[in-house]
Amino acid sequence: MRCVTYKRISTQHQDIENQSNAINKQIELLDWSCVGQYAEVISGTKSRDTRPELRRLLADARKRKFDRVIVYELSRLGRSIVDVINTIHELEEVGVNIFVVKNGIDTSTSQGKIFANFINIFSELERDFLVSRQKESIKRIRKTGGKWGRGKLISDEMRDRIVVLRDEGFSYRGISTECDVAVSSIQYVLKTHSMTSEAV
Repeated sequence: MRCVTYKRISTQHQDIENQSNAINKQIELLDWSCVGQYAEVISGTKSRDTRPELRRLLADARKRKFDRVIVYELSRLGRSIVDVINTIHELEEVGVNIFVVKNGIDTSTSQGKIFANFINIFSELERDFLVSRQKESIKRIRKTGGKWGRGKLISDEMRDRIVVLRDEGFSYRGISTECDVAVSSIQYVLKTHSMTSEAV
């Protein structure tokens, strides 16, 4: 069995040897052949797309340079459940399985596949919760006319006022001055209002 190891630590002060010792013992126990190692020092908050060693591992997996990836724990593979499951899926698509030392998870076994399915369910729940929280936050901020990210969300009252001013003959720039709203935002409000009116 050709396997590779993937190790990640968040800071230079952490000891990557702690992961290495546990992984090496597992490889020896299973009598697998280690054909490569991937290790990096990068924050756990970074997405998998910004991890050069993980990207290199995935590229090599597509070239079928190995059959299995061994990690100490699942959190090494991504900053969220979604990140982890995407990595597992990408590897499975090219016939590469994952072995997690800390939990004894092996995605090549029926139990491991069941576990991966559970992770997939939780990742969907995580996405749903995130979208729900974002919608609630936007709704709350819109009511107060507060800011979301770099821009300012337009309250329902301000939307109505923009429509009324446009109906009264105000130009985009005139509405912008009157409401202190960017011209591009005014154009978007009027466009969505027009689409809604046509639908009704």
